[in-house]
Amino acid sequence: MTHASRPTDHQRMVAELVERRLGRPLDPDLNFFEAGLDSLSLVELHDEITTTLGVDLPATALFTHPNLVALGRLIAQGSAPARADTGRRRPVTGSRRDIRARLREDGR
Repeated sequence: MTHASRPTDHQRMVAELVERRLGRPLDPDLNFFEAGLDSLSLVELHDEITTTLGVDLPATALFTHPNLVALGRLIAQGSAPARADTGRRRPVTGSRRDIRARLREDGR
């Protein structure tokens, strides 16, 4: 394994969050949808990643970077700066319509 291909701490933490949600190990190149996650799971996972890692990712990040390798690169490139606000985030609950409205409201 070359230095460039070694996972960073953030990448390992993201992998652990995804694998915990799936209940099994995940091939880093496998698309989140193909692995068994759905849109709602990705929105909830986004919230968990941003809260746990203290990074700011657009809500679409898990859709536009749909596997562990791509998402890890996004975080490692610094495209996800530290979150400025430390306030408590609202939990992701409700219907899909409610979640979409919340995402629009939050500017994501």
